Amino acid sequence: MEKTEKKLDIWSIFMYLILYSIAGFLIETIFGLFTKGVLESRKSFLYGPFCAIYGIGAIVMIVALRNEKSNLKLFFGGAILGAIVEYLMSLICEKMFGIKWWDYSDYWVNIQGRTCLFFAVSWGVLAIFLIKYVNPYVDQFIEMLKPKQYGFKVGVSLLVAFFCLDAVLTAYTLKVFYYRIATEKDLNITNKTQIQNKYAQIKESNDLAGLINQHFDNEKMLINYPNMIIEEENKNQVYVESLLDDVKSYYYRLGDL
Repeated sequence: MEKTEKKLDIWSIFMYLILYSIAGFLIETIFGLFTKGVLESRKSFLYGPFCAIYGIGAIVMIVALRNEKSNLKLFFGGAILGAIVEYLMSLICEKMFGIKWWDYSDYWVNIQGRTCLFFAVSWGVLAIFLIKYVNPYVDQFIEMLKPKQYGFKVGVSLLVAFFCLDAVLTAYTLKVFYYRIATEKDLNITNKTQIQNKYAQIKESNDLAGLINQHFDNEKMLINYPNMIIEEENKNQVYVESLLDDVKSYYYRLGDL
């Protein structure tokens, strides 16, 4: 299908965020199943089936590359943009929550373990398929819904509101979880005493942080985020899964009866 030039509106961007975040969740789940042999959670948030880096990456690529026809330019543009998004997402999440979702330090040509050549190439290939073969059909689907203006806008607004609320709750919960793991496992982290004091206050409180600490226990957090990494002051990478060896981190392992 030939790609047609088009201007973007906010409703299309919202739909891209939701649809490609869900698609990313499915891609990551399948990738985890084939590379690790386990069916595990690969979602960004606690409740919705969203892998937000794919939604954000797709929006960035569509905005920047949607009118490009050259496969070579799409590849290199997608590789660069994807690597930038991946790097920034890793950096922001680590600074905000103290937790890493991935570490590519063992991969050839990587930047601080946040992005690497292999996945930059993967982003480049994805950009070609996204812009030339996938997004034209997604645009057709969105255009088919737009005539139902009121219902379309209400539906999209509700989905985006759920996405945002899910993201905020997840951010708050991850911060509490970081305090709990760092304190209970006596990790050698930056501002260790300050974080221990904050967690002591959370344990004694009945506010939102205290309720989150009680409801989202270690098992719930690990099953939602099985690949979390905490970096200590000496740059030692600690996999949370190794600290909670009494908790299963996956739903199903291939070969299990």
